[in-house]
Amino acid sequence: MRNDYQTYNCKILKVEKETADSSTFTLSLPYKGFNFVCGQYVMVSLPGFGEAAISISSDMNDRKAFQLTVREVGVLTSAMHNLKKGGILGVRGPYGRSFPVSQAKGRNILIVVGGCGIPPIRPVILDAVKNPQKYKKVYIFYGSKNEDTLFFKREYSRWRKVCDLNIALEKPKTKKFNKGMVTALFDLKNIPSDAIAYICGPPIMYKFVIEKILKQGFDPNKIFMSLERHMDCGLGVCQHCAVGPYYVCKDGPVFSYEELKNFKTWLSPI
Repeated sequence: MRNDYQTYNCKILKVEKETADSSTFTLSLPYKGFNFVCGQYVMVSLPGFGEAAISISSDMNDRKAFQLTVREVGVLTSAMHNLKKGGILGVRGPYGRSFPVSQAKGRNILIVVGGCGIPPIRPVILDAVKNPQKYKKVYIFYGSKNEDTLFFKREYSRWRKVCDLNIALEKPKTKKFNKGMVTALFDLKNIPSDAIAYICGPPIMYKFVIEKILKQGFDPNKIFMSLERHMDCGLGVCQHCAVGPYYVCKDGPVFSYEELKNFKTWLSPI
């Protein structure tokens, strides 16, 4: 029987640069039968550099490898960016409650992401691209600072074949993209109110995005958010991730708005 808290060595098979400070690492599977659902995470470690929770960003159906898209923001992630193909990372998991992908089958999906919030939701986008009949229509609202901070640019042409991809940039360098915050995209599209909403991004974004979604008549039970940024130990021990009665690392990281609407700490920057 597998120990859920055992750390496995995963070999780096490929490193792809996404932005100036972010890369996607393709890793060998930690063990036979490894699988995950969009929104789940693994704990990643390097001897001498600590451990951190990182959401899985790859195709949920890939049984040969998995991917982590990582921004260089601390000791561990900086050390990761010094590794190359053939390097080894410690991985345990996956853990956490996922986005309700099975509930979305045959329905419209609204994906709202900001900044580096797109990697945790990329798995469901890839699923829609690979299985275009699985979902009714997938709308993507993606907000970022400028063209240089966009993730997965090489994939947009494939995404657009199946998904309605809309991008808003705070400071665009060209007129190719909409100018403004991600919330500005709600004024350009009418999203069916019976859609399921998946949200991931900086905490400051959630309040304004949820206001827009609720005004469109969405059911609070069908609005789901990832609070991955709140996590630290991944075991529910340090209490860093406590939100009301919940521990994000154990009860989440994905929650419905209905579950969190009476607790405001999750809206605060970490």
